[in-house]
Amino acid sequence: MAKLQLTYYPDDILKRKAKKITRFDSSVRKLAADMLDTMYQSNGVGLAAPQVGVSKRIMVIDVSRRDDDDRESAEKTVPKPGKPIIFINPQIIKEEGEMVGLEGCLSFPGVFFEVKRYSSIVVRYQNLAGKEQKIEAAGDLLCRAIQHEIDHLEGELFIDKAVSPLVDQLELSKYGFGSDNAEQAPFNLESIQQLPSTEKVVPSVMLG
Repeated sequence: MAKLQLTYYPDDILKRKAKKITRFDSSVRKLAADMLDTMYQSNGVGLAAPQVGVSKRIMVIDVSRRDDDDRESAEKTVPKPGKPIIFINPQIIKEEGEMVGLEGCLSFPGVFFEVKRYSSIVVRYQNLAGKEQKIEAAGDLLCRAIQHEIDHLEGELFIDKAVSPLVDQLELSKYGFGSDNAEQAPFNLESIQQLPSTEKVVPSVMLG
């Protein structure tokens, strides 16, 4: 496995709909493995292919390690193996309800604000062998992460679904993203990399 280069806003690939995967070969398996490695090393719980510069409908999610982090313990324990889920050509086939919660995104380092999502979803997707799968998620981090990553495959961004547009713009400006016209305030990766670790990563909400 290898860590891939993350793609940051306002890269155009983040605004384009990703292409459907029709061949389930070794290249797809390698991409999935590299995406997982990149996600783990970036302290994320989800990652979509466009975020590493690849316009394909594949995304990876692992909320299990975050669940472990949430358990308070007097002593440090050995991290449990992850439980990643690889989604290929995912599609939400049923949704209902509403929930609001804080989200971050690996393509927007340092930016966090509240986003509105469905509270319950059913998703159909294919695994690495091309076999159709179905998963249900409701009211938890997995439910939120799936919707966040599918948005990436559709060329949509969490900044477009902020509960408060004002807070959205303040957060974007705070970290050098500026307004929708990114040319007015270009993203400064160096300044983000110098942020304290507590500002760069909030594991419970750092999605893809």
